[in-house]
Amino acid sequence: MDMRTVIMPKLGGIARASRRARTFEWRLEERSAGAARRAVRETLTAWGVVEGDIYTAVLLTSEVVTNAVRHVRAELQGGLVWVRVCVTDGLLRVNVTDPEPGLPRHLVAVDTDEGHRGMAVVAGYADRWGWHPAPEGGKTVWWTQVLEGREMPIFRRVLKMR
Repeated sequence: MDMRTVIMPKLGGIARASRRARTFEWRLEERSAGAARRAVRETLTAWGVVEGDIYTAVLLTSEVVTNAVRHVRAELQGGLVWVRVCVTDGLLRVNVTDPEPGLPRHLVAVDTDEGHRGMAVVAGYADRWGWHPAPEGGKTVWWTQVLEGREMPIFRRVLKMR
C-alpha cells in the first residue's frame, strides 16, 4: 500500500477542498443589515477565514441586504430576506434573496448623493456578481470572493487600534 501525505492548500484559513454553508433569515427591516453583518462575521470567523477577507464579505453583504430593505415595494415590506453563505474550494459565495422581483440597479452616484453606491461597491470588490429570479418569486443577488488571506485595509486597522 502506498502511504502518502496529502497537504490541503489553504486559502483564508479554510482547506480548499472543504465545503461549508449556512443560511440565515430575517424580516425586511432596517436592523436586518446589522444582523446580516454580525451573522456573516461570526460564521466566517468560526470557519477560520482571515480578517481581511471577512471585512470584504461583511461590507458586500451589508450593501446588498441594505438594498433589499430600502428598495422593496411597500406591499412587500415586512417580508423576508435570506442570506446564504457558502465556501467551496477557497471560494466564498453569498446569496441574498428578497421578495422584490425588480432588478438590482448599478447607479452612478455624484459626490453629493447620500446613497446609490451599493451595487457599485459590490461590483468593485466582488470577484463576480449577478442576480437571478428566485424560485419562489423575488430575486437573488449573489457575489463571489476568492479567499486569499487578504490583509485588512489599513484604515480599518487604524480604527481598530483606537
